[in-house]
Amino acid sequence: RMLTAADTPDGAARTLAVDGRPLTGAGVQIRRVAGFHQGRLLVEAGLRDPAEQQVLLLDPDSGAHTVLAGDTGVPAVHSVIASAGSLLLTAADRDGIRRTLHTADGRRFTPGDLSQPLPYRVAPLLERVTEHGVPTALVLPSGHVPGRRLPVLVDGYGGPGFQDVSAEPRRWQYRQWWADQGFAVVTVDNRGTPYVSPAFTHAMYRGFSDVTLEDQVAALQALGARHPDLDLARVGVRGWSYGGYLAALAVLRRPDVFHAASAGAAPTDFRHYDTAYTERYLGLPQDHPEVYERDSLIPDAPKLTRPLLLSTGLADDNVHPSHTLRLSRALTDAGRPHQLLALPGVTHMTPGGVKEKLMALELEFFRRELAA
Repeated sequence: RMLTAADTPDGAARTLAVDGRPLTGAGVQIRRVAGFHQGRLLVEAGLRDPAEQQVLLLDPDSGAHTVLAGDTGVPAVHSVIASAGSLLLTAADRDGIRRTLHTADGRRFTPGDLSQPLPYRVAPLLERVTEHGVPTALVLPSGHVPGRRLPVLVDGYGGPGFQDVSAEPRRWQYRQWWADQGFAVVTVDNRGTPYVSPAFTHAMYRGFSDVTLEDQVAALQALGARHPDLDLARVGVRGWSYGGYLAALAVLRRPDVFHAASAGAAPTDFRHYDTAYTERYLGLPQDHPEVYERDSLIPDAPKLTRPLLLSTGLADDNVHPSHTLRLSRALTDAGRPHQLLALPGVTHMTPGGVKEKLMALELEFFRRELAA
Protein backbone atom coordinates (compact mmCIF):
# COMPACT_ATOMS: atom_id res chain seq x y z
CA ARG A 1 0.00 0.00 0.00
CA MET A 2 1.23 3.46 -0.87
CA LEU A 3 0.80 6.46 1.44
CA THR A 4 0.96 9.88 -0.22
CA ALA A 5 0.47 13.48 0.82
CA ALA A 6 -1.20 16.03 -1.43
CA ASP A 7 -2.97 19.37 -1.35
CA THR A 8 -6.72 19.55 -1.85
CA PRO A 9 -7.70 21.07 -5.23
CA ASP A 10 -8.81 24.31 -3.57
CA GLY A 11 -5.57 24.63 -1.62
CA ALA A 12 -7.39 24.51 1.71
CA ALA A 13 -5.56 21.55 3.28
CA ARG A 14 -2.63 19.18 3.10
CA THR A 15 -4.11 15.67 3.12
CA LEU A 16 -3.11 12.01 3.20
CA ALA A 17 -4.22 9.27 0.82
CA VAL A 18 -3.71 5.49 0.74
CA ASP A 19 -3.40 4.05 -2.77
CA GLY A 20 -4.85 7.31 -4.07
CA ARG A 21 -7.91 7.20 -1.78
CA PRO A 22 -8.18 10.32 0.43
CA LEU A 23 -8.06 9.71 4.17
CA THR A 24 -8.36 13.25 5.48
CA GLY A 25 -10.28 16.35 4.47
CA ALA A 26 -10.13 20.10 4.90
CA GLY A 27 -10.47 19.91 8.68
CA VAL A 28 -7.08 18.26 9.13
CA GLN A 29 -3.80 19.93 8.12
CA ILE A 30 -1.24 17.14 7.91
CA ARG A 31 2.25 18.21 9.01
CA ARG A 32 4.19 14.98 9.57
CA VAL A 33 3.67 11.23 9.52
CA ALA A 34 5.55 10.03 12.60
CA GLY A 35 5.08 6.30 12.13
CA PHE A 36 2.71 3.37 12.45
CA HIS A 37 1.35 2.42 15.87
CA GLN A 38 -1.02 -0.40 16.78
CA GLY A 39 -2.35 -0.69 13.24
CA ARG A 40 -2.90 3.03 12.75
CA LEU A 41 -0.95 5.92 11.30
CA LEU A 42 0.68 8.21 13.83
CA VAL A 43 0.37 11.77 12.56
CA GLU A 44 1.20 15.31 13.68
CA ALA A 45 -1.46 17.69 12.36
CA GLY A 46 -3.30 20.93 12.91
CA LEU A 47 -7.00 20.69 13.69
CA ARG A 48 -7.81 24.20 14.86
CA ASP A 49 -5.44 27.15 14.94
CA PRO A 50 -2.17 26.99 12.95
CA ALA A 51 -0.31 28.03 16.11
CA GLU A 52 -1.25 24.68 17.64
CA GLN A 53 -0.44 21.08 16.79
CA GLN A 54 -2.11 17.80 17.74
CA VAL A 55 -1.02 14.15 17.57
CA LEU A 56 -3.52 11.84 15.86
CA LEU A 57 -4.00 8.13 15.36
CA LEU A 58 -5.45 7.69 11.88
CA ASP A 59 -7.16 4.54 10.61
CA PRO A 60 -5.62 3.75 7.18
CA ASP A 61 -8.84 2.11 5.98
CA SER A 62 -11.65 4.40 7.14
CA GLY A 63 -9.76 7.65 7.70
CA ALA A 64 -11.29 7.97 11.18
CA HIS A 65 -8.94 9.65 13.61
CA THR A 66 -8.46 9.78 17.37
CA VAL A 67 -6.69 12.67 19.06
CA LEU A 68 -3.88 11.08 21.04
CA ALA A 69 -2.57 14.40 22.37
CA GLY A 70 -3.90 17.93 22.16
CA ASP A 71 -7.63 17.70 22.90
CA THR A 72 -7.55 19.63 26.20
CA GLY A 73 -8.53 22.98 24.69
CA VAL A 74 -5.31 24.61 25.95
CA PRO A 75 -3.28 26.17 23.10
CA ALA A 76 -0.20 23.97 22.74
CA VAL A 77 2.14 22.23 20.33
CA HIS A 78 2.11 18.45 20.75
CA SER A 79 4.62 16.17 19.05
CA VAL A 80 5.61 12.51 19.13
CA ILE A 81 8.58 10.21 18.60
CA ALA A 82 7.78 6.53 17.96
CA SER A 83 10.17 3.61 18.34
CA ALA A 84 9.66 -0.14 18.80
CA GLY A 85 6.07 0.26 19.94
CA SER A 86 6.86 3.00 22.46
CA LEU A 87 5.80 6.64 22.19
CA LEU A 88 7.42 9.76 23.60
CA LEU A 89 4.81 12.53 23.67
CA THR A 90 5.83 16.15 24.17
CA ALA A 91 3.42 18.94 25.10
CA ALA A 92 4.62 22.55 24.87
CA ASP A 93 2.38 25.38 26.09
CA ARG A 94 2.65 28.62 28.04
CA ASP A 95 3.25 26.67 31.26
CA GLY A 96 6.34 24.93 29.88
CA ILE A 97 7.33 21.68 28.21
CA ARG A 98 6.29 18.25 29.50
CA ARG A 99 7.19 14.81 28.19
CA THR A 100 5.45 11.48 28.72
CA LEU A 101 6.78 8.07 27.70
CA HIS A 102 4.29 5.32 26.83
CA THR A 103 6.15 2.00 26.60
CA ALA A 104 5.25 -0.90 24.36
CA ASP A 105 4.25 -3.01 27.39
CA GLY A 106 1.69 -0.44 28.57
CA ARG A 107 3.67 1.44 31.19
CA ARG A 108 3.74 5.23 31.44
CA PHE A 109 6.58 7.42 32.69
CA THR A 110 7.10 11.15 33.10
CA PRO A 111 10.83 11.85 32.68
CA GLY A 112 12.37 14.20 35.21
CA ASP A 113 13.15 17.74 34.08
CA LEU A 114 16.42 19.18 35.38
CA SER A 115 16.12 22.50 33.56
CA GLN A 116 15.67 25.61 35.63
CA PRO A 117 12.16 27.06 35.33
CA LEU A 118 11.79 30.48 33.78
CA PRO A 119 11.53 33.35 36.26
CA TYR A 120 8.53 34.64 34.32
CA ARG A 121 5.53 33.24 32.47
CA VAL A 122 5.58 33.85 28.74
CA ALA A 123 2.04 34.35 27.47
CA PRO A 124 1.82 35.90 23.99
CA LEU A 125 -1.57 36.99 22.74
CA LEU A 126 -2.17 34.92 19.60
CA GLU A 127 -4.62 36.37 17.06
CA ARG A 128 -5.47 36.03 13.39
CA VAL A 129 -6.08 39.24 11.48
CA THR A 130 -6.82 40.65 8.01
CA GLU A 131 -8.90 39.09 5.28
CA HIS A 132 -6.24 36.39 4.88
CA GLY A 133 -6.39 35.19 8.49
CA VAL A 134 -2.73 36.03 9.07
CA PRO A 135 -1.40 34.57 12.37
CA THR A 136 0.05 37.17 14.74
CA ALA A 137 1.41 37.35 18.26
CA LEU A 138 1.63 40.28 20.65
CA VAL A 139 3.92 40.27 23.69
CA LEU A 140 3.53 43.08 26.22
CA PRO A 141 5.84 44.05 29.10
CA SER A 142 5.35 42.14 32.33
CA GLY A 143 2.95 44.10 34.49
CA HIS A 144 1.89 46.35 31.63
CA VAL A 145 -0.67 48.92 32.73
CA PRO A 146 -3.45 49.39 30.15
CA GLY A 147 -3.46 52.91 28.80
CA ARG A 148 0.30 53.24 28.68
CA ARG A 149 1.38 53.76 25.09
CA LEU A 150 4.24 51.59 23.91
CA PRO A 151 6.63 51.80 20.98
CA VAL A 152 6.22 48.76 18.74
CA LEU A 153 8.95 46.33 17.78
CA VAL A 154 8.12 44.02 14.88
CA ASP A 155 10.30 40.95 15.39
CA GLY A 156 9.89 38.06 13.01
CA TYR A 157 11.04 35.99 10.07
CA GLY A 158 8.33 36.00 7.42
CA GLY A 159 10.08 33.72 4.97
CA PRO A 160 9.02 30.40 3.46
CA GLY A 161 9.43 27.17 5.35
CA PHE A 162 9.39 28.53 8.90
CA GLN A 163 6.52 29.13 11.31
CA ASP A 164 7.12 31.87 13.89
CA VAL A 165 3.69 32.32 15.49
CA SER A 166 3.31 29.22 17.63
CA ALA A 167 1.97 28.20 21.03
CA GLU A 168 5.41 26.69 21.71
CA PRO A 169 6.78 28.72 24.67
CA ARG A 170 10.47 28.86 23.73
CA ARG A 171 9.62 31.10 20.77
CA TRP A 172 8.70 33.90 23.15
CA GLN A 173 11.38 33.88 25.84
CA TYR A 174 13.71 36.43 24.25
CA ARG A 175 10.75 38.37 22.89
CA GLN A 176 9.47 38.73 26.43
CA TRP A 177 12.90 40.20 27.24
CA TRP A 178 12.42 42.73 24.47
CA ALA A 179 8.93 43.54 25.74
CA ASP A 180 10.26 44.04 29.26
CA GLN A 181 12.62 46.68 27.89
CA GLY A 182 9.52 48.75 27.14
CA PHE A 183 8.22 47.56 23.76
CA ALA A 184 5.08 45.96 22.44
CA VAL A 185 6.58 43.09 20.44
CA VAL A 186 4.65 42.02 17.35
CA THR A 187 5.31 38.89 15.29
CA VAL A 188 3.48 38.19 12.02
CA ASP A 189 3.42 35.04 9.91
CA ASN A 190 2.63 36.58 6.53
CA ARG A 191 1.42 34.57 3.57
CA GLY A 192 4.17 32.26 2.36
CA THR A 193 4.80 30.77 5.80
CA PRO A 194 3.61 27.20 6.53
CA TYR A 195 0.72 25.52 8.32
CA VAL A 196 -2.25 27.81 7.60
CA SER A 197 -3.07 26.13 4.29
CA PRO A 198 -1.27 25.21 1.06
CA ALA A 199 -2.86 28.20 -0.70
CA PHE A 200 -1.58 30.50 2.06
CA THR A 201 1.91 29.04 1.70
CA HIS A 202 1.95 29.18 -2.10
CA ALA A 203 1.08 32.90 -2.15
CA MET A 204 4.82 33.66 -2.10
CA TYR A 205 5.50 31.74 -5.30
CA ARG A 206 7.28 33.92 -7.86
CA GLY A 207 7.78 36.82 -5.50
CA PHE A 208 8.89 37.40 -1.90
CA SER A 209 8.77 41.13 -1.30
CA ASP A 210 5.24 42.21 -2.20
CA VAL A 211 3.33 39.57 -0.22
CA THR A 212 5.69 39.76 2.75
CA LEU A 213 5.44 43.52 3.13
CA GLU A 214 1.73 43.75 2.32
CA ASP A 215 0.78 41.30 5.06
CA GLN A 216 3.20 42.71 7.62
CA VAL A 217 1.77 46.21 7.16
CA ALA A 218 -1.87 45.08 7.14
CA ALA A 219 -1.42 42.91 10.23
CA LEU A 220 0.39 45.65 12.13
CA GLN A 221 -2.37 48.13 11.37
CA ALA A 222 -5.06 45.62 12.35
CA LEU A 223 -3.36 44.98 15.68
CA GLY A 224 -3.00 48.71 16.25
CA ALA A 225 -6.75 49.11 15.77
CA ARG A 226 -7.48 46.32 18.26
CA HIS A 227 -4.89 47.37 20.84
CA PRO A 228 -4.76 51.14 21.32
CA ASP A 229 -1.67 50.91 23.55
CA LEU A 230 0.39 50.20 20.43
CA ASP A 231 1.94 53.48 19.31
CA LEU A 232 2.09 53.10 15.54
CA ALA A 233 3.94 56.40 15.27
CA ARG A 234 6.97 54.60 16.78
CA VAL A 235 7.52 51.29 15.01
CA GLY A 236 10.84 49.50 14.80
CA VAL A 237 11.52 46.25 12.97
CA ARG A 238 14.29 43.72 13.51
CA GLY A 239 15.20 40.35 12.07
CA TRP A 240 17.94 37.96 11.03
CA SER A 241 18.36 36.10 7.74
CA TYR A 242 15.03 36.40 5.89
CA GLY A 243 13.89 38.41 8.90
CA GLY A 244 16.77 40.79 8.19
CA TYR A 245 15.58 41.04 4.60
CA LEU A 246 12.11 41.87 5.92
CA ALA A 247 13.51 44.55 8.25
CA ALA A 248 15.48 46.32 5.53
CA LEU A 249 12.63 45.93 3.04
CA ALA A 250 10.24 47.53 5.53
CA VAL A 251 12.14 50.79 6.02
CA LEU A 252 13.17 51.06 2.38
CA ARG A 253 9.70 50.64 0.88
CA ARG A 254 7.32 51.61 3.69
CA PRO A 255 9.00 54.36 5.73
CA ASP A 256 5.52 55.72 6.44
CA VAL A 257 4.87 52.64 8.59
CA PHE A 258 8.30 51.55 9.85
CA HIS A 259 10.53 54.13 11.52
CA ALA A 260 13.78 52.25 12.28
CA ALA A 261 15.22 48.84 11.38
CA SER A 262 17.93 46.44 12.47
CA ALA A 263 18.65 44.03 9.61
CA GLY A 264 20.99 41.12 10.34
CA ALA A 265 22.42 38.67 7.79
CA ALA A 266 19.92 39.84 5.18
CA PRO A 267 19.92 38.28 1.69
CA THR A 268 19.75 41.60 -0.17
CA ASP A 269 19.71 40.15 -3.69
CA PHE A 270 18.42 36.62 -4.21
CA ARG A 271 20.43 36.24 -7.42
CA HIS A 272 23.36 35.73 -5.07
CA TYR A 273 21.70 33.41 -2.55
CA ASP A 274 21.78 29.60 -2.75
CA THR A 275 19.88 28.07 -5.63
CA ALA A 276 18.28 25.19 -3.68
CA TYR A 277 16.30 27.70 -1.62
CA THR A 278 15.75 30.56 -4.02
CA GLU A 279 14.88 28.78 -7.26
CA ARG A 280 12.31 26.60 -5.51
CA TYR A 281 10.21 29.72 -4.96
CA LEU A 282 11.33 32.28 -7.53
CA GLY A 283 12.25 30.06 -10.46
CA LEU A 284 15.42 30.41 -12.52
CA PRO A 285 16.85 33.94 -12.66
CA GLN A 286 17.33 33.73 -16.43
CA ASP A 287 13.66 32.80 -16.84
CA HIS A 288 12.26 35.37 -14.41
CA PRO A 289 14.71 38.30 -14.20
CA GLU A 290 11.91 40.71 -13.31
CA VAL A 291 11.07 38.68 -10.19
CA TYR A 292 14.65 38.81 -8.92
CA GLU A 293 14.91 42.52 -9.69
CA ARG A 294 11.67 43.26 -7.85
CA ASP A 295 12.82 41.33 -4.77
CA SER A 296 16.29 42.88 -4.67
CA LEU A 297 16.96 45.57 -2.07
CA ILE A 298 19.90 47.12 -3.91
CA PRO A 299 17.82 49.36 -6.25
CA ASP A 300 15.93 50.68 -3.21
CA ALA A 301 19.05 52.06 -1.50
CA PRO A 302 18.51 55.70 -2.63
CA LYS A 303 15.05 55.63 -1.00
CA LEU A 304 16.32 55.21 2.57
CA THR A 305 15.02 57.93 4.89
CA ARG A 306 14.85 56.00 8.17
CA PRO A 307 17.58 54.82 10.58
CA LEU A 308 18.99 51.45 9.49
CA LEU A 309 21.45 49.24 11.37
CA LEU A 310 23.01 46.54 9.18
CA SER A 311 24.88 43.61 10.73
CA THR A 312 26.59 40.56 9.27
CA GLY A 313 28.90 37.78 10.38
CA LEU A 314 32.09 37.94 8.35
CA ALA A 315 32.32 34.13 8.42
CA ASP A 316 28.70 33.62 7.35
CA ASP A 317 28.66 30.81 4.78
CA ASN A 318 24.87 30.83 4.46
CA VAL A 319 24.02 34.44 3.69
CA HIS A 320 27.46 35.60 2.58
CA PRO A 321 28.54 38.96 4.07
CA SER A 322 28.73 40.34 0.53
CA HIS A 323 24.93 40.70 0.67
CA THR A 324 25.12 43.24 3.48
CA LEU A 325 28.25 44.89 2.08
CA ARG A 326 26.63 45.39 -1.33
CA LEU A 327 23.64 47.10 0.26
CA SER A 328 25.93 49.23 2.41
CA ARG A 329 27.90 50.25 -0.67
CA ALA A 330 24.71 51.13 -2.55
CA LEU A 331 23.56 53.23 0.40
CA THR A 332 26.93 54.96 0.59
CA ASP A 333 26.93 55.64 -3.16
CA ALA A 334 23.47 57.18 -2.79
CA GLY A 335 24.57 59.31 0.16
CA ARG A 336 22.18 57.59 2.56
CA PRO A 337 23.44 57.47 6.19
CA HIS A 338 23.29 54.08 7.92
CA GLN A 339 25.19 51.98 10.43
CA LEU A 340 27.17 48.83 9.60
CA LEU A 341 28.22 46.28 12.20
CA ALA A 342 30.65 43.60 10.95
CA LEU A 343 31.11 40.61 13.26
CA PRO A 344 34.53 38.95 12.77
CA GLY A 345 34.53 35.15 13.02
CA VAL A 346 30.74 34.95 13.31
CA THR A 347 28.81 32.62 11.01
CA HIS A 348 25.08 32.67 10.26
CA MET A 349 24.57 31.60 13.87
CA THR A 350 25.51 33.91 16.75
CA PRO A 351 26.92 31.71 19.55
CA GLY A 352 29.13 32.36 22.54
CA GLY A 353 27.34 35.41 23.85
CA VAL A 354 27.42 37.22 20.50
CA LYS A 355 23.62 37.25 20.27
CA GLU A 356 23.26 38.83 23.71
CA LYS A 357 25.83 41.53 22.90
CA LEU A 358 24.19 42.21 19.56
CA MET A 359 20.77 42.51 21.20
CA ALA A 360 22.20 45.03 23.67
CA LEU A 361 23.45 47.14 20.76
CA GLU A 362 20.09 46.85 19.03
CA LEU A 363 18.31 47.89 22.22
CA GLU A 364 20.41 51.04 22.41
CA PHE A 365 19.66 51.71 18.73
CA PHE A 366 15.88 51.33 19.08
CA ARG A 367 15.67 53.30 22.32
CA ARG A 368 17.44 56.16 20.62
CA GLU A 369 15.55 56.07 17.34
CA LEU A 370 12.06 55.39 18.76
CA ALA A 371 12.25 57.81 21.67
CA ALA A 372 9.01 59.70 22.21
